[in-house]
Amino acid sequence: MVNSRKSGRAPVAASCRAKFECGIKSKILPDTAVARVARGELPQMTGTWNHAKNRHDRHPLEEVASPMPAKRDISDDLSTAALRPCTAPLGPWAGYVFAARPVFAATSAYQHIEVVDLPAFGALGRAYRLDGRFMASLADAHICHECMVHPLLLAHGNAQRVLVLGGGDGGSAREALRHPSVREVVVAELDAQVPATILQYMPTLADGAFDDPRTTLVIGDARDLVDAALARAEAFDAVIFDLTDADGEAATLHGAPFFAKLRALLGPRGAIALQLGAPWFEADQVARMLDALRSVFKFVQPMNTYVPLYGTLWALAFASDSLDVRGSDATVATQALLSRESLRHYSPARRAALFDIPPELMAVFGDR
Repeated sequence: MVNSRKSGRAPVAASCRAKFECGIKSKILPDTAVARVARGELPQMTGTWNHAKNRHDRHPLEEVASPMPAKRDISDDLSTAALRPCTAPLGPWAGYVFAARPVFAATSAYQHIEVVDLPAFGALGRAYRLDGRFMASLADAHICHECMVHPLLLAHGNAQRVLVLGGGDGGSAREALRHPSVREVVVAELDAQVPATILQYMPTLADGAFDDPRTTLVIGDARDLVDAALARAEAFDAVIFDLTDADGEAATLHGAPFFAKLRALLGPRGAIALQLGAPWFEADQVARMLDALRSVFKFVQPMNTYVPLYGTLWALAFASDSLDVRGSDATVATQALLSRESLRHYSPARRAALFDIPPELMAVFGDR
């Protein structure tokens, strides 16, 4: 659930003071290629890098930035550090704490990035945070990624082009690439430091997604990419929001004006999938986003599931003018997917439960 695709924040000044998050002293990135991209010294908006092709491709957004960095460009391994309390907000009035072992921390031009080990999750306890908020762990990142991607693509039946907004950890791209109909996945990630960090410290999260020749990683603002695609009359079958929380600097990407742009970007039977937040602790945000979706799209269908890393029930939604994701019979397609892929969360048995909104939360989710 990543963004890195925050926008509008000025680059971090060289005189920025060190901060402490989870007991990790942050730093301004060293003078490496990825650091220069992150600080805005190299063109970041337009770079694409395809590892499988091992070359830069000229993207329609014109200029090309530096390639993704080699692993040696990331340093400051703090994996031997002692356990420390690691707090995270849960809506405006609550929070939660994990015991965490610091592994890596850096401040890019856009945000503070941390990698920590969480003993509570055992061997899969490695997780990362952006600006103090947990994004994903190896233990449960698949929950949101599978729930956002598979119901939509299975209902569509022949999705070929998928756009991931944010998604610098590669998890959403990984799930989309499980579908043989998919010919292209474009990942629009603002902060080059996010995929660089994930490929170094949590490579199984992407599980080779950035090495797949169908994947193109675009380092740039998602809004600019969408505007450029609309100007070229492009169309996508699915748009997956894998952004930072909607109450932060990605808020403008979660409102009706941007949803209307995505509606124009969708092809026949196209749909979007996005995360809404925690309905128990962010009720106003969840309701506001659903209202915005319903003002733009004909079909708006929320779902909910528990995400351990977030410490609560989590809400997601699908929206489309022509695709009824919840009402589509994708039984045969789902069985075909499960016969060749090992999913960890989504299944036909869980599908009905995912779309079943608890009665006590109906006031938050509104008209279904």
